[in-house]
Amino acid sequence: MSDLLESLKADWQRGQRGSMSRVPLYHQLYSVLKAAILNGTVPLDSQMPTEQQLAANFDVSRITAKRAMDELANENLIARYRGKGSHVIYKYEPKPVQAPLVDMLENLIEMGKHSIVRVISIEKTTPPADIRKTLGVDDNQLVNKVVRVRSNEEGEPYAYYVSWTAGITRGFTKKNMERTPRLDIIRENGIELTKVEQTISAENATPGIAEELGAEEGDALLSILRHSYDANGAVVDVLDCLYNPKRFTYKMVMSLD
Repeated sequence: MSDLLESLKADWQRGQRGSMSRVPLYHQLYSVLKAAILNGTVPLDSQMPTEQQLAANFDVSRITAKRAMDELANENLIARYRGKGSHVIYKYEPKPVQAPLVDMLENLIEMGKHSIVRVISIEKTTPPADIRKTLGVDDNQLVNKVVRVRSNEEGEPYAYYVSWTAGITRGFTKKNMERTPRLDIIRENGIELTKVEQTISAENATPGIAEELGAEEGDALLSILRHSYDANGAVVDVLDCLYNPKRFTYKMVMSLD
């Protein structure tokens, strides 16, 4: 709770230096608490600070703290239980970022042209149940599984990929995939990608992957799970990417458009 209060106080102090300084204290406190709930800082079922803790931490009166908490309750963000305190009842769910697909795919292809790919394995195989479900294939259908490591032009490995692709009839060979961007090969098979969904998280490095990426076992890696859809709205490619954050960063630029 002390770490949460310190984080909330830092947000409060930033607000007081800006336009929030002109609004009533209870609304300032309410806004800080509401933002922390809506962005997942204080997740579902978490216990909120008490009115006494808020008053002491933010140097406001109990009345101010109570009014801020009442506003949260009125918006159904928290529930107040006698003898048990206040708990968050709002469930935070990350909202997807919209971005132009053409620019994204071209950037991925360009990255492929300026890096070194080493194919560890390539095979036609039956995917595990979760991949079969995602790709919409039956239990006996074979898809292309490829495991690759990508290095920068200095030869430093930074990415470990495992991909599962349906509908490929040609071009998925070790030699071809080490010299041609994978997305180009997918296009050459008559598959036009129309949508890509990405989920970004973190994952600890297993011994084998740590060795491939020049990391230590247990190091935090950037994880990107990418689902690519064709014109019929079907997932045709699942790509599980792990990146060494010391050698790779993921940058997004968004505009108000």
